[in-house]
Amino acid sequence: MILYLLPILDIVTAAVLMLHVHFNIFPFVVVLVHGIYLSFKGAVFARSDFASKIDLLCGIYIMLVAFGLFANSTIALIILIWLMQKAVLALLPLR
Repeated sequence: MILYLLPILDIVTAAVLMLHVHFNIFPFVVVLVHGIYLSFKGAVFARSDFASKIDLLCGIYIMLVAFGLFANSTIALIILIWLMQKAVLALLPLR
C-alpha cells in the first residue's frame, strides 16, 4: 500500500509546487506541509538512496517557496520533472 502512496504524494507535491509558483493558488500551510513531507521522506531514506538526497533538497526548496524567500519557475519545473519521472517509474510494475 505504501509503495503506491508515496509516488502519488510525490505527484501531488509536484502539482502543488508548480501551481503555487505560477499562480499562487495554495496557502502557506499547504505548500509547507508538502515541503516538510518531501524533506522528511528524503531524510529517512537518504542513507541508502541517492535519489532521496535529491528529494531532501527539493523539500528544502519547497519550504523556501512556502515562506516566500525564493521562487524560480525554472527550478520548479526541474523539480516537477524529477518528481513526476520518479513517481511514474515507481508506479510502473517492474516484473
